[in-house]
Amino acid sequence: MKASQPGTADRSHFTHSALFRCGVAAAENRWAVLSIWGFLALAALALLPSLLHSLGSPPLSVRGAESARTTKALQRDMPVLGTEQLLLVFHSDRLTAGDPIYRSTVDGTQETLMRQPGVIITKAFPAAGGDVSAPHPIGLFEVRGLSYRDPHNSYVFVSTYGDDRERLARYPAQRAAVERAARQASGGRVSAFLVGETPANADVRTLEISSVRVVEGVAIVLSFLVLWIGLGALGAAALTLVLSAATILTALGVIRVLDQVTTFDVFVLTAVSVVGLGIGIDYALLIVSRFREEVAAAPAARRGGADCARAAGIAVATAGRTVVYSAVIVAAAAASLFIVKVSIFAELALATLIVIVVALAGSVTLLPAALSVRPGLLDAGTLPWRRGRPYEATFSDDGRWARWAGHLMRRPWPYLIVITALLLLCAAPALRLRLGADLQRSALSRTPTGTGIAVLEADSFAGAEGTLIVDVRRPPGGPAPDVTRLATALERDRQVDAVAVGGTRFASVLLVVPREAPDSPRTAALVRRVRGEIAPANVPRSSPVLVGGVSALLVDAHDELVRKLWWVLALVLVSTLLIFAALMRSVLIPLKAVVMNLLTCGSTLGLLVVTFQFGMGERVLGFHGDGIIQVYLPLLLFAIVFGLSTDYEVFLVRRIQEIHRRTGDNTASVAAGVQRTARPIFVAAAVLVAVCVALLPSPVVELKEFGFALLVAIVIDATIVRLVLVPALMRVLGRWNWWWPRPLRTAPPDRPPVPPRTVAAASPESRSLTER
Repeated sequence: MKASQPGTADRSHFTHSALFRCGVAAAENRWAVLSIWGFLALAALALLPSLLHSLGSPPLSVRGAESARTTKALQRDMPVLGTEQLLLVFHSDRLTAGDPIYRSTVDGTQETLMRQPGVIITKAFPAAGGDVSAPHPIGLFEVRGLSYRDPHNSYVFVSTYGDDRERLARYPAQRAAVERAARQASGGRVSAFLVGETPANADVRTLEISSVRVVEGVAIVLSFLVLWIGLGALGAAALTLVLSAATILTALGVIRVLDQVTTFDVFVLTAVSVVGLGIGIDYALLIVSRFREEVAAAPAARRGGADCARAAGIAVATAGRTVVYSAVIVAAAAASLFIVKVSIFAELALATLIVIVVALAGSVTLLPAALSVRPGLLDAGTLPWRRGRPYEATFSDDGRWARWAGHLMRRPWPYLIVITALLLLCAAPALRLRLGADLQRSALSRTPTGTGIAVLEADSFAGAEGTLIVDVRRPPGGPAPDVTRLATALERDRQVDAVAVGGTRFASVLLVVPREAPDSPRTAALVRRVRGEIAPANVPRSSPVLVGGVSALLVDAHDELVRKLWWVLALVLVSTLLIFAALMRSVLIPLKAVVMNLLTCGSTLGLLVVTFQFGMGERVLGFHGDGIIQVYLPLLLFAIVFGLSTDYEVFLVRRIQEIHRRTGDNTASVAAGVQRTARPIFVAAAVLVAVCVALLPSPVVELKEFGFALLVAIVIDATIVRLVLVPALMRVLGRWNWWWPRPLRTAPPDRPPVPPRTVAAASPESRSLTER
C-alpha cells in the first residue's frame, strides 16, 4: 500500500516563503547560476596548489600566555636569542667529536648555516666527556651540568628570527644547506640534523598534506560507491558528490584569498575536507531527496519547465529551511572556538564558518539550478535491484523504514532503556581521560627531525629540544638582578639537566635544559614548579620573572584548552538550546537534542579513551600509544561532533514537526519522520564513515584519533541515537514534545487540510485517528 502524497493544498503555504522564491529563481535561471558556481570552483581549483604551499605548520602560540609574553620580552631584552632556538645535532657512527675531520665538519656547517637568512647565531656546546660541574662558555652564556656522554655526537645552539610562517618558509633551505655542508666536509661520514619546533612542524606538515591527499583520493571513491548504493541511482550519487566537491573547492578558494591577510594551519585542510564533505552531502541529500519526492508527486515536473522549477522551490522551502536552521546551530558551535586563545582554534573556527556559509549558499542556489536541468538524470544508472521500483515506493507504508518505525512506536520503552544504558556504559571510561601533549615522535621517526630527536634521546639529552627560558627583568631604576640563587636552586632540581646563565644590561636570562622531552609530564611539572615555587622563592619581587620556551608553551596550551573546554561546552549548549527553542517553538525538543548530543559525545570520548589511551587498538590501528589523548582533541571533536549531530537532529525533528502540523498526531508524525529521513541520514553518515576510515592508516597518530572519534560518533549518532533513541523518546513524550509556554505563543500557522491518509501511520490506532 502506497502512502498518499499531500496535495497541492498541502504545499500552497510554502510558496509564500523567501526560500521558495530563491529556489524557483535559481531553477529558472539555472544556466547563469551554474556558470557562476562553475567559475568559482575552477578559480578555487587553480588556487589550490598555492594554498597547499602557503599553509603553515600547526601553530602552538597561546595569545596572552606567559610563554608568549616571554618571547616578546626576549626580543626586547636579549634579541640575540631571536624568536626560536634550535639545536644542530651531529652524529657519526665511526668518527668521534675530537677527530679533525669531525671538528672541521662542525665548523664548516656552522659557517654555512650562519649565511642562511633568518639565522642569528650558532654556538657549539662543549664536547662530551668533560667536567660537567665546570662552567662552559657558549656565546653570552655560561652553562654547567650537561649530561650527554656519547663522543660520536656534537651539538650546536642556533637562534633564528621571524614569525611562524617566515621561519617555516626558510627552514627547507636551512636544512638542505646543513645536510649538504656536513656531507661534503666529512665525505658522508658525519650527519647533521636541525631539531626544534619549526623542523618538527615542517615534517609534520609534509606528513599531514600527504595523508590528506591519500584520504581525499580514497574518500572520493568510497563516497561515490556509498552514495550510489544508498541512493540507488548513478545520477543522484554523481550530482550529490559533485555539488559537495564544489562546496569544498569554493571554501578552499575563499581560504586561499583570506590567507593573504591571516594564517591557516595545514590541519585546516583536513578539517575543511571532512566538515565540508559532511555538511555538503548532508545538505545535498536532504534537498535532493525532497526534490525527488516532489517530482514523484507531480510527474509533469520530470519534463522540466514550470513544474520542475516549482518542485525545486518547494524542496528549498522545506528541506532548505531545515538546512538553514542546521547551519545556524552548527555555525554557533563553530564560533564558540574563537574564545580559545590557542591560535589553531581561531583558524579552525573561521575555516568551518566559511564552509558552512558556502554550503548553505550552494544548497539554496546551486542545488535547485542543477536539479532543474533535467530531473530524469537523477534516476540514470539505477541499480538492478532498484529498477522498476519508483522512488516514492521508498515512502510506502510497507517499506522497510515504515516497518521499523511502526515496530519502534509500539515498543519504545525497551529500546529507550537498553540504548541509554549502553551509551552510558560506553561513556564511563571518559571519566579516566588523561590529556597531554604528543609531539608526534612516532610519526617523525623516519624524517630528518625524527632522526635528530632519536640521537638526543639516546644520548640522554632529549630535554634540549624543550629548553626553558627564564627572563628576569631588571627593576626600574635598580641594578641588574642577581640570579645566582635562582641558578643554584634550578641546578639542584632533579628534573634539570643543565643551566646556562647570561644577561644584558636590561635583564638576566637563564636557559634551563630539562632531563626529559618537552611533552613529558615530568617536564610539565618542572615548568609549573619553576613558575610557582623556584622563581618566586629565589628572585626579589621587584624583578619581574617570565618563563617561556617550548616546554612552557605546551603547558600554557594544555591549561588554556582544559580551562576553555568547559566554556565552549557551556556556550554550545546554551546557544543550541536557545536557537533550537526559537526555531522549533518547543521546550522539550531542544533539551532532548542537547541530552542526545551529550550522550553521543560522551560515548565517543569513552571509546576513544579505551582505544588510544588504554591502548586497546594499538595492534589493529598500527600505533604506539603514550597513555594520553592529544589535549586539543576533546574540544575540537566536541565542536565538530556536536555540529554534525545537530545536523541529523534538525533533519529528523523538522520533518516530524512538518508532518505533525498537518496531522496533529504525534505517534504517526514521529513514525513518518523516521521513515522519510532515515535514508538520507543513513547515507550521509555512511559517506562520512568512509572518509573517516580513510584517515585511519595515516602515520600521524592525531589524525588516527581524529578519524576514529568521528567515525564512532557518526555511527552512534546516525544509527542508534537518531533512528532509535530519539524517535522512541519522542513517542514516549507524546504531546509534551510540542509544549511551548503560553506567553511565548503566537498565532498558529494555517494548517492545511489533513490528507485522507498520513504517511507511515505507526499503528492501527494512530492510522484510524489521522484518517478521522
